[in-house]
Amino acid sequence: MRFFLVLVLLGGIACNFHGVLSEQLSGIGNGFFTIGEEKPGDRIQAVKFFLGLFSEFKGIQMKINDQWSEKYGLSGGEPEKFTLWKGESIIKVSGYHNLCIHSITMETNFGRAFTIGESTGQKFTASPPEVGMVLSGIRGLYGAICIKKMSFDWKYAPKKIKHLK
Repeated sequence: MRFFLVLVLLGGIACNFHGVLSEQLSGIGNGFFTIGEEKPGDRIQAVKFFLGLFSEFKGIQMKINDQWSEKYGLSGGEPEKFTLWKGESIIKVSGYHNLCIHSITMETNFGRAFTIGESTGQKFTASPPEVGMVLSGIRGLYGAICIKKMSFDWKYAPKKIKHLK
């Protein structure tokens, strides 16, 4: 029985190290998807992460067009919020993970960076595939104690259209 439990634990660890930013988000747990920038003019205005006692990410919320989304992930955790300025967008995400996500740094087109959590585990980085794209949503997988994996969706930044009279 102990051998079986060790195999299950090691298998879980291997699954968690594989593809923290994997598009498939494979593994055991519950999935979530924060919806952002679905319609032209939609804009992410803030991101709120909820951290546990050991800097593990418990949940996430996004504010889009003055409206907070539901909280995705687990209940509990202390909230930490990153608010974007008017016209500002997230253009790069990095952080640290092991069995859980422990740190996120978000960089913006205004040259600002905001870090939440602690630099524990392996580093990961996510950038848009093409210049001019910005963060439009976050997908993830959470288990019994934390958010285990995240991937990031990118779309072209909305352009302001000047109306001619």
